[in-house]
Amino acid sequence: MANKSWHNNRSVFYWALAHLLANGMLHDVLLFGSFLAWAIADRISMKRRTQRPIATLPATKANDTIAVVGGLAAYVVMVLWVHQWAFGVAPV
Repeated sequence: MANKSWHNNRSVFYWALAHLLANGMLHDVLLFGSFLAWAIADRISMKRRTQRPIATLPATKANDTIAVVGGLAAYVVMVLWVHQWAFGVAPV
């Protein structure tokens, strides 16, 4: 059985890696490097734990549509407005 919770962890891994590649100041390295190290350590920990079943919703087209539309909407809002407002840096 594949561990589905690694998908959540993988997003933190890639987010931290992308920010490390884009930012090279010491405070950036400390912040994003810490998140990257945590993601790696958590992945190693998950591989060693006993696998438990993960509760999921039924696989339907409606749930897929909600996930895709919701994810795209959250991404657009984050890129166009929230990132600049919250962090003072335009992502694009």
